[in-house]
Amino acid sequence: MDEIKGEQEPVILTDDDVEVLPASSDWQSRHNETKQRKEDLHAHYGRVKDNIDQANQYFRPAKPAPSVDDGEHKTVAVYARVSTASEEQISSIENQTLYYTKKIDNSPNWDLQEIYSDEGKSGTSMRHRDEFKRMMQNAKLKKMDMIICASVSRFARNVSDCLEQVAELKTMNPSHPVGVYFETENIYTLNPDSDQALGLHALLADWESANKSRRMILSYDQRILTGQYPVADLMGYRHTKDGRLVIVPEEAKTIRFIYLAFITGYSTGDIAEILTEKQRSTMRGRQEWNSSMVANIMQNERRWGDLEARKYIVVNYKKGKVAKNNNDRCSAYVPEHHEAIVSPAVARAAKCITKSSVNHSTGYANLTVISEGGLKGFVNVVPSWGGMDNDTFHVACRSVYEAEELNEIHNYMDLMNGKNHSNVIQLGFSGYQVPYGVGYLTSLMPSLTVSKNKIMFNKACHKRIDSKYIEMYYHPILQAIIIRESNENSECAIAWEKEDGSAIKNMPSKAFSKALYENMCWKKDYNFRFRGITKERNGVRIMFFFLDEPQIILGKKQKEELEANHDSLSAGTAYIPYKETPEENVESELTGVAFGYPEEWNHSVGMSYELRCKRDHAISKITDRDILKQGVAIENPLIGHIPTKQEIEEELEQLLISM
Repeated sequence: MDEIKGEQEPVILTDDDVEVLPASSDWQSRHNETKQRKEDLHAHYGRVKDNIDQANQYFRPAKPAPSVDDGEHKTVAVYARVSTASEEQISSIENQTLYYTKKIDNSPNWDLQEIYSDEGKSGTSMRHRDEFKRMMQNAKLKKMDMIICASVSRFARNVSDCLEQVAELKTMNPSHPVGVYFETENIYTLNPDSDQALGLHALLADWESANKSRRMILSYDQRILTGQYPVADLMGYRHTKDGRLVIVPEEAKTIRFIYLAFITGYSTGDIAEILTEKQRSTMRGRQEWNSSMVANIMQNERRWGDLEARKYIVVNYKKGKVAKNNNDRCSAYVPEHHEAIVSPAVARAAKCITKSSVNHSTGYANLTVISEGGLKGFVNVVPSWGGMDNDTFHVACRSVYEAEELNEIHNYMDLMNGKNHSNVIQLGFSGYQVPYGVGYLTSLMPSLTVSKNKIMFNKACHKRIDSKYIEMYYHPILQAIIIRESNENSECAIAWEKEDGSAIKNMPSKAFSKALYENMCWKKDYNFRFRGITKERNGVRIMFFFLDEPQIILGKKQKEELEANHDSLSAGTAYIPYKETPEENVESELTGVAFGYPEEWNHSVGMSYELRCKRDHAISKITDRDILKQGVAIENPLIGHIPTKQEIEEELEQLLISM
């Protein structure tokens, strides 16, 4: 055998290769400890086994988990909800009522407490579910033991609301918890094993609600894109199955009366009182009107025949948050979509009154322009009237001129503003300049101050024009404003005195001021003051204010800023860049003075003597006939054609008789 295996050399171990073991090893001690613990456990359970009979004497088992049909007597409530008030949904509520009434009657241990039902209410929020809230309150008063609901989605489509309300029913009275039985899912909330199932189904209901919201958004997108615009009933109209809006004649009387009364000077409060007195019904049968209801009637474009689809959108379906649609989702505006109750022009006139600075007791203001004489081209101004803008003034002014006349006026204004220079030198003084009149302005002189929201006349203006009423006119090309005496019978009359005879110094003029600032390219940071020039012809007075000679009023902010810039100050006078330009829109850096003048005046003595003479000559030619000349009414391009006030008043009288 040794020959077969081959000879092997012996292995020699040194002392370093041999591990020396301790006399008593660690594994032996651990083995003994484990063995002892096992013996102790066997001994312990042996003693427990010997004492089982004794332990059973003290043991009290838990009662069975609650269940719907556990045989205990229960006072049962029912909750039913449908999301719309359609006939089909209402039928569902009725069927549920009959079903659960019979089911509870056939259950010997159940007594019906009450059936609570919310019709046309969304399950995503608790805000408008009045019956649900009442049921929860009655549960707090221990009026029921159990609530039956057809499904989790009928109870709530919001996970947090569902779980929160179920938990509230369990814990509001710990000694008398109220369970909810969801019949479709076969979940009873007092059973501890139901928690996970309820959470899952609540999550599914919430998901379905979110999915439904997305489907509704997609449906609206598709309908708008294909021209199938959503329509609904509103006062004055009913909608047909094919999406048409049809006028309801009796309700249309109320709508038309509201618009016509408002544009002739009635306030929304006055109109509400009349409609209440006449017992005019709203679409829902309400006969008590208020100012807000009247105002809301005039805000809906469908009353004048247009249709805006998707004006508002739901931004949070769970909280029911609605916001104006600022192109966040697709929309459409369809003019002349259906037959109008009032014309778009009447609706625009009402809108202009609404956005005016103050309520107009005389209604909408006619647009008139003086067509001939020394004041040709001047357009009447009602400072607080919102139906005017810069373009409207220019259109009205230009309407009375021929093309050649307009060219001549523009050339004259270019000369006045220094854009062009006169090539005609007929007088020895043609190269001289005279100081600007506003440079000598004092509080004893008539002055007009224009701000972004109002115009102000000083006491001197009222002393020169002593009248209860005035008329105001504006020439946007000549850049001039005039005021003249008037009487209350004039359609252009503006109150110049209060009832106690004191002067009206400030007039709201948001729309008119905006037109002035735009036409004159004034910076909105400043106010502007102008000297008044009074002329009298045969006892009739008129006052001119030329807007190309402003005194610039610095506000508190401008007076406090950058006081170090003294180089631009000359004897307490600041020359200020006051016009908006496309290239720059810089704020003035000049302070330390109460007012200033246009920066271009810093390089001149005043205006051309020749041009001053031309202006004075034009004013001197004004006659008493010119001053008394009334303007002619023209169509306001912002509004369009509307009936005369007399025609409107006659129709209002007929409407009142028929209502």
